[in-house]
Amino acid sequence: MYQKVLVPLDDSEASRSVLKALSGLVADGGEAILLHVIPPGKTRGTGNFAVMGYQVEEDHRNKALVHLNRVSNELNEASVKATVTVIVSNSVVGCIVNFAEKEGVDLIAMYTHGRKGIAKLLKGSVTQDVRAHTSVEVQGFADLELAQIGAP
Repeated sequence: MYQKVLVPLDDSEASRSVLKALSGLVADGGEAILLHVIPPGKTRGTGNFAVMGYQVEEDHRNKALVHLNRVSNELNEASVKATVTVIVSNSVVGCIVNFAEKEGVDLIAMYTHGRKGIAKLLKGSVTQDVRAHTSVEVQGFADLELAQIGAP
């Protein structure tokens, strides 16, 4: 069991499936930190109208916070203390690694697609990249492992 578990989440349903494993990872009195990394906003123009980059970024941040707060409340109801953080960064891997080390987490728990062979070479793996750049323990959960854990 771990005192401080970082859980990077993206917009996919698959990434949220790792939440099933948290009750078995977070120690009593510990916490899960739900992290969502959003890209910097880029200004877009449509005809005579422009949507400024900071507006796009703020919209993405607000949507992420609404979702993360909902998930955090569900975890808190299941007796897993959870906090949320949204960070703007060009590098998802770099952001996860820097945040984990800055916060002193004991574990990074991530969903992994479990790709093998050519698919892994072509698509890569954020989990593998995080593992390669941090000294913090990284635990990747694939669909099969999560199916065996079951719902909390």
